[in-house]
Amino acid sequence: MVVAPRQVGAVVTYVAVIALPLLVALLPPRPPGREVATEIGVAIGFVALAMLGAQFLLTARFPRLAAPFGLDWLLKLHRVAGVLAVVALLAHVGILVAVVPEFRAFLDPFDDLARAGALWVVLGAAAGLVVLTLWRRQLGIPYQWWRLLHGMLSLLVMLIAVVHVFQVGHYSEVGWKMAFWGAYGLGAAGLLVWTRGVRPIRSLRHPWTVVEVREDAQRIWTLTLAPDGHEGMEWKAGQFAWLAVDQPPWDIDVHPYSFSSSAEQARRTGQVSFTIKELGDFTSRIGEVPVGTHAYLDGPYGNFVLPDEATAAVFVVGGIGATPALSILRTMRDRGDHRPTWVLYGAPRPQDLLAREELQEMAERGGLELTFVVEEPDGSWTGERGVITADLLQRRLPDLRREGLVVFCCGPEPMMEAVLPVLIELGADARRIRAERYDLA
Repeated sequence: MVVAPRQVGAVVTYVAVIALPLLVALLPPRPPGREVATEIGVAIGFVALAMLGAQFLLTARFPRLAAPFGLDWLLKLHRVAGVLAVVALLAHVGILVAVVPEFRAFLDPFDDLARAGALWVVLGAAAGLVVLTLWRRQLGIPYQWWRLLHGMLSLLVMLIAVVHVFQVGHYSEVGWKMAFWGAYGLGAAGLLVWTRGVRPIRSLRHPWTVVEVREDAQRIWTLTLAPDGHEGMEWKAGQFAWLAVDQPPWDIDVHPYSFSSSAEQARRTGQVSFTIKELGDFTSRIGEVPVGTHAYLDGPYGNFVLPDEATAAVFVVGGIGATPALSILRTMRDRGDHRPTWVLYGAPRPQDLLAREELQEMAERGGLELTFVVEEPDGSWTGERGVITADLLQRRLPDLRREGLVVFCCGPEPMMEAVLPVLIELGADARRIRAERYDLA
């Protein structure tokens, strides 16, 4: 796998952010050294704190941060790094309690209720973050409540950890180090406020109005919005935005959705469309949104876009994950972009295929090789059957080693986990794969 220079830069930056707190702790003046096991436990604690702080940066919706790798990679890093940070936090406590007998009193609420209470709160909150992240759906926790709890617990752990550094004071007793840790904690809180408060409030200056609600398939609806008093939003086909419908943009029930309309049409009319499937929470009522309802957008985000220098494109999509691909394909059509394109689109049933006739019309005009695959076909279905497999990918797609070819993959988690490794095996250049799991909301 060849790594692009900007990817190397992003990794180096992330590692530097992780290493900075430990470096600050080790800079002089330093206190006298202690036993090796104790110092290792403390060092792991600083690494855990640094990784927790970096989590706020990864989710701060800075477009340039995701650009080198893409949103899919960034979200996977956020999840894996979060689990590793909690493991490091538990190791920090476990090692120190095991090797320094007097530290065991820190767990005893009868010895010091405030100190032990804070420690148990941090451990419980950290464990809760992992459980909520990995098993939210299995536990039946609604997205909006998960989002609220996730932010609150993360901030709680971070702030208590910074206060802990101040209280211990072993590596932070000098003035400039105390200032650093104060800024570190405030910075994490500031990033959360920026993401959940400031950015949404800024979108109040550019309201939108729902001008059409259309059912495109069973339980799948398209909302079209028109700018209210402004020229609209500049975005690229394949990107997404956070959408608030009939509620303030800082509400917890705000979700990210991909644009499904043509970016070229948006440039001409200002209008944008989102195609949304009824999955619960807000989406279960999406078809009931009245025309004229106010809405707000925060975006655009994502790099699931077709580069100008690409010579051809392959789309492997599943279910509602076809939405960003439709935006790109519609934009290509409206701009007269005839670069060779292959689309492999899987869905549970024929009636679940979005824009089926529209895609077939694009294919008939030439330049687009279209393959539908259906898991539960009816008696009239004559296309591919089953799920997207390695054999199907090899049969229906071109040579993925083709110069300048960009591969797009978007769909539910199981499809993505099965398809992405196969695309690499078939020769797709990892630098030219754009991937998005349709699991943000």
